[in-house]
Amino acid sequence: MTTGAVIEQHRRSLLIYADRHGISEACRAFQVSRTTFYKLKSQLLETGSLAPKPRRRPRMPNEIALSKKKLLLQMVQEHPNWGPRQFADAFREHGISISYVTVWHHLKRFGLNRRYHRLVYLERLRSTHQPLTERSLKAIRRGASKAFHGLYPGHIVGIDTFFVGHLKGVGRIYQMTGIDLCSRFGWAKLYTATGQDASIDLVESVLIPKFYANGATIESVLSDNGSEFIGHRFQQMLKAYDIAHLRIPVGKPMFNGTCERFQRTILEEFYQPVFRKMFFHSLAELQRELDQYLVYYNFDRKHSALAPHGDRPINILKHTNQTFQLKYQKLLT
Repeated sequence: MTTGAVIEQHRRSLLIYADRHGISEACRAFQVSRTTFYKLKSQLLETGSLAPKPRRRPRMPNEIALSKKKLLLQMVQEHPNWGPRQFADAFREHGISISYVTVWHHLKRFGLNRRYHRLVYLERLRSTHQPLTERSLKAIRRGASKAFHGLYPGHIVGIDTFFVGHLKGVGRIYQMTGIDLCSRFGWAKLYTATGQDASIDLVESVLIPKFYANGATIESVLSDNGSEFIGHRFQQMLKAYDIAHLRIPVGKPMFNGTCERFQRTILEEFYQPVFRKMFFHSLAELQRELDQYLVYYNFDRKHSALAPHGDRPINILKHTNQTFQLKYQKLLT
């Protein structure tokens, strides 16, 4: 999905939200002014489109010429086991001075920075006799990744329901959880009952605005086969926002393991300590404490699965989103 398509989908989600909940609530949730909202609405009425104005693609200082990219891909097909330094030495033999860091950067743009990916790419080309295209690159990346693994922020967002316990004076407490499978950026909200009302509210009032505020859009959600996720109203809401729905196999919660682990982290790092230190009289009080922990989780706490020495989900959400939006826009044919 290109950057323009992402912006257009953001704007369309804003208008849909306004139609369902009112202009004031939509502007508050998406953090835009009413002036901007009416400009977008006028643009839709006048042109029939919400796409931004096209701009000339900037030429980056470290970008290599198209002929060099073709030469690099030819070397990958001939020597898939080589590393960036060997490719850089081969370029020098052709009279081209290029650093191994630049070579690695462009291999990463093609999704071929790992040796295993290059071998899968070579095997796929030999078996199908197809040239390098956007479809072949995406097929290689899918083949080299695990099932239900987010390729970029918003690609797949895992959602699930978690029973917190009983709160005196309130009753049973349930937590609806959502987490991005690429960046591990997640959020949760508490409810007194499970059902389609809770799942719709989680996606529409929590996840979509949170991702929109950080420059990402939700393309698909991953859930189990609970009634709150397979009901007609929930499906209609996903269809209205053009969000695909992926379901895990029955009795296989490990397919949504990222969300399950996120809920366990909240249980161990938040619920178990806080219930021993504080007493809550209402659901709103507990939700405020949970929101403070989630801010810490997304913005301050380092996640060991994101980098060798850990990284914060918000950094991956923003930086990786910008990288992958441009990843397949310029291809060699």
